[in-house]
Amino acid sequence: MSSSDQAVPVKSKLPKWRITGRQWIWVVVVFIGIALVMWTYEKFNAGPDSSHWPTFWPFDAEAGRVLNQPYDPAFDSAPASDVGGHAETHTFVLRSWLDERLPFVPILAIPYLSFLALAPVIVPFINLGVSSFKRFLTEGLALIVSQLVLNVAYYFFQTEVLRDNAAQGVVAEGGAGGWLVGLVWGKDAPFNGYPSGHVTWTTITIIALWRLRHVIPKTAWILMGWMLLIYPATVLLRQHYLMDVYAGIFVGFACYWACMFLVEKPKLVPRGVPPLGEDPLAT
Repeated sequence: MSSSDQAVPVKSKLPKWRITGRQWIWVVVVFIGIALVMWTYEKFNAGPDSSHWPTFWPFDAEAGRVLNQPYDPAFDSAPASDVGGHAETHTFVLRSWLDERLPFVPILAIPYLSFLALAPVIVPFINLGVSSFKRFLTEGLALIVSQLVLNVAYYFFQTEVLRDNAAQGVVAEGGAGGWLVGLVWGKDAPFNGYPSGHVTWTTITIIALWRLRHVIPKTAWILMGWMLLIYPATVLLRQHYLMDVYAGIFVGFACYWACMFLVEKPKLVPRGVPPLGEDPLAT
């Protein structure tokens, strides 16, 4: 057998990034920041009292009265007065005609819950391991900045999702689907709706994975496909309305690209056009 016929070891295509001690400090700071903004989300995840919205109440035009949010005391805290099992809250309801026609799909609680591990932990670590420190920093800062933007929206424009009686009946009956949705509702009250935090962070995560599609194609495409399920899950689990999804996608894109320009400082040059300062006729 000639030397040319011998098997040549194939080098790994994954880049080996060396993270300096200073960069590891920033990694810890970023994850602490992500944990802190997740905590701030919890602080806003309740209906404001009457002092916040003294002149506005959700109104049910058909019934001709103030709209009461039905809630299950096992999952939802009563943010205001609890009268006959109904909580009166000073919030905005962005339900459209299409939202009222969408089905309730308990099985989507699985991707919805997986978000808690994928968006703030797993995908950032993947970015750090196989991409670069700057891309990790871009994603981490985008998560933090976007949540701060959302918190401002929640403070000035707190919304509420009406969990219909049919959906609450499924949860009350138990079973696998009811148990899964119970986990979702138990951790996330029907507030902090517009824009959707789940959709915002999912959008940021999908962009980060898209940029890895040539580095780890199988992993990136599989995770992107899985994360896409979170968009319909937010609505079909009675956690958000369609308007919340639309706004969340916008905030996610805006925050990621803003942080990318801040951290990575990319040069936007059209294909075939030389950068500014270079001679276009130079060979």
